[in-house]
Formats: sequence, C-alpha cells, structure tokens
Amino acid sequence: MKKTVCIAGVALPALAAAVFVFCNCALWLVVSDPIPDSLDAVFTFAGESHRIVYSKELFLAHKSSRWLLSYPSRRISARLVKEGLDTSGITIVDTCKNTSAEAAYVTDWAAKECTRFTADRPLAIGLVSTPFHMRRIRMEITRRFKGKACKFYYLPVPYERYGVTRQTYATWWLNKPLRQAVLLELQKYIFYFWT
Repeated sequence: MKKTVCIAGVALPALAAAVFVFCNCALWLVVSDPIPDSLDAVFTFAGESHRIVYSKELFLAHKSSRWLLSYPSRRISARLVKEGLDTSGITIVDTCKNTSAEAAYVTDWAAKECTRFTADRPLAIGLVSTPFHMRRIRMEITRRFKGKACKFYYLPVPYERYGVTRQTYATWWLNKPLRQAVLLELQKYIFYFWT
C-alpha cells in the first residue's frame, strides 16, 4: 500500500505537469514584442504571403527602414514594383534555405550595420514570421548575435490574419492545421536545440 501511494504521489504530479506542458506548448512557441515606434529594418522569414503583406505594412509605416525579404526567387521584386513600392530600400534574399540560414543572414547583416549605432540608440530590426515560428527564431538569433548596438523585435503576423485567435492557440490540438504546424515546429525546435 505504501509503495502504491508513493508511486501515485510521483505519477500524478508528473502526469499533471505533462498535461500542462502539452496544453500550453503552442502559446509557449509564440514570442511577440510590441511594435516599436521606430524600426531601422524589417526582416521577413520565408513562408506564406501573410508574412509578406504584414512586413510590407511595417516597412511602409517606418519610412526610413530597410526591408530584407527572404524569398526563393528575385522575381518578387517585379511584383513589389508593380504594387508601387520603391525597391531601393528592399533587399531580396534568395540564398537562404531554412530558418537557420535566415538567422545567420540577418545577424551577419546586423553586425555590419550596427557599427553606426550605440547601446543607447541600437539598430532596431523587426523580425516577421508566423506566431508559432517565433521562439525558434529567437533561439537562432540569440545563439548568433551578442552585440549591444542592435535590438531585435519579434513581430509575428497577427493571429487574425490566419483566421485564428490566441484562444485557438490555447486549444491548438482541436484545430487540425494548427495542430500539424505546432507538432512540426516542436520537432524542429527540439532538433535545433540539440544541434
């Protein structure tokens, strides 16, 4: 009897902790900063069009900013010109094959650019991707960049643009597309964490 009570005393809290972690993992993946008053650059991680549209809004709202757009084809430049954008402030990055390569690119770019900035007035870079992608991006950025003259802002595309809410993320296992995305992202996060 004493052994059963001891096992239950360990197993039940462990089970409760596992359920808590499972239920909250999608919200844990989301890293989000408030949009700052000023951005010097916006970096868009490659992916679906919501990222591009939101990044374009941020770029246009911060007139003196640069836009670094990770996209597998430079042909998007013609589309941006067609939309009336001045592409002299836009850099199309078509060499990155994954999040790790994108993080390497933007941190290398920041290291070169931040020489003109100080800890009191750091280079402000907004990073744009899907909400569930942001924790892995932060891990990649903090692993690579240690400078004080640069501040990265994690600016996920708002939930509503994907037809979901924060509550949808709180019950992520009930939404099939989100469930698939979260499970894949967790696998990637674990892989990147251990490599």
